Amino acid sequence: MIFKLVKPIIVALLLLPAVMQPGHAEQMSKASIAVIDMQQIMRELAVVQDMNAQVRKIEDTTGAELEAAENKLKEEKSQIERQKALVTPEAFAEKQAAFNRKVAEFRTQVNDKTTQIQRSRINALNKIKDQMFPVMRDVIDEYGATLVLDVNEILFAEKPLNLTEELVERLNKKLKNIKVELVPLKKS
Repeated sequence: MIFKLVKPIIVALLLLPAVMQPGHAEQMSKASIAVIDMQQIMRELAVVQDMNAQVRKIEDTTGAELEAAENKLKEEKSQIERQKALVTPEAFAEKQAAFNRKVAEFRTQVNDKTTQIQRSRINALNKIKDQMFPVMRDVIDEYGATLVLDVNEILFAEKPLNLTEELVERLNKKLKNIKVELVPLKKS
């Protein structure tokens, strides 16, 4: 019975310092939350759209080069198949082995080019993000936000908390286009 009476008194004594500190409550009342939609920002930024167009152009050029190389390999395979009856089995096996090495090299080339384009895109995005964060910080500071959440991480937010449109507008004005540069392929 005494324990039941002592327990609420102990809890009250433990909570008393938090209630008695006005500075702590003042700091909490100054906390402000902002919400942004990073996916929307990355979709609507002119600089990102320009970067995507550059990457597509690189992909198209690379795709055309790889398609030409693939067509050459198909033609070579047809020639080897036609020669099958005309050459010795050993000579055919040698030609087939040489062709298989070329196919393996082609597959490696395709993988390397794909990786190169992906890395180039990531590098370009990192350059864009380096430009973005100071502008975003200025907007967030203007609104006095002390906590910024991505809209995809929350269930509901009032419209005034959402700074996405303001960020897109300012970022489109301030960000400079970047040139997508292919990263060098590593020699193996």
